Amino acid sequence: MTLPRLVPICFALLSGCGLLSARGESANQAWKILQAGVHDNSANRRVQAVSALGLIAGDARAIKTAEHALQDSKAEVRQAAVTALGDMGSRASLPKIKALVEHSDAKTVLAIAAVLKKFKDPQADDIYYQILTGERKAGGGILDGLKDKKSLEKMGVEEALGFIPFGGIGIGAYDYLKQNNTSNANVKAVAATALAQDRDPASKKALIQASFGGKEIVQVAALRALARCGDPTVAKDIEPAMYSERSLISYTAAAAVIHLSSEYSTRRLR
Repeated sequence: MTLPRLVPICFALLSGCGLLSARGESANQAWKILQAGVHDNSANRRVQAVSALGLIAGDARAIKTAEHALQDSKAEVRQAAVTALGDMGSRASLPKIKALVEHSDAKTVLAIAAVLKKFKDPQADDIYYQILTGERKAGGGILDGLKDKKSLEKMGVEEALGFIPFGGIGIGAYDYLKQNNTSNANVKAVAATALAQDRDPASKKALIQASFGGKEIVQVAALRALARCGDPTVAKDIEPAMYSERSLISYTAAAAVIHLSSEYSTRRLR
């Protein structure tokens, strides 16, 4: 091959390496942001960071971090960890999740039951059966050790698990958002979530725009939708959101960048 033909090939290879390096640096910075959140003194920030881990499906580091959070001193952080591991599809984490049942509060038990149900684990139905009847099919009682067993009767399952307005955000993060938004913002958040599977470039552009400014719940919904779209090219567009002064937005954007950077690397290897 002549030198003139080699030049553009070499240039393309070098450009590709530079792009990979840039994406790798973005992912590293994103991990620093998430790790700072996971170890923050504020339980609320730990909840937000752990919840964001749920966007990084199939990532060993994210799974290990969430599993470590199962032992957090605060129940709301443990709830977020359970939900995040369910979002990541980490079936291997089920034994560690199940180990929490007998010593958890009502909301955590419901979060655990939801994850077990997702993986079609029969213990989920056992938990729901006992909640409904107060008895366990096989005898004994899964919920005997609950600190606030009576509160199960007062909680709607959807509210307890944070399924409204969109699933997978994590209980603590959802509760926080619920207290800091309006009904109009809820509608927009639902709309942003619905666009996650829309391949129209206009929808992608709208989600990117919604990731900046406006109500926090809408920004978070848009960032999560972009992560679930799986389009690696949007990582650079949402990267500035990692540096938001709002911690939940920062952690969600960081998790999205990590996930999308991984998607880019995977596609390069195919």
